[in-house]
Amino acid sequence: MENLDKENMKMIIGGGVSITGSLISAVTDLIKTIYGIGQALGGAIRRIQSNNLCKF
Repeated sequence: MENLDKENMKMIIGGGVSITGSLISAVTDLIKTIYGIGQALGGAIRRIQSNNLCKF
């Protein structure tokens, strides 16, 4: 096997990051989850500030 120097390494193309459908789906699910948590937290803060809480 031959050792490669820096100049030969710069000429190698490929093997980079590819965006696949599963990666896009995972990022979309993460964004939806963060958005849902934000909605729930925002609603809880609004109900606490307006003193509109459920009584047990």
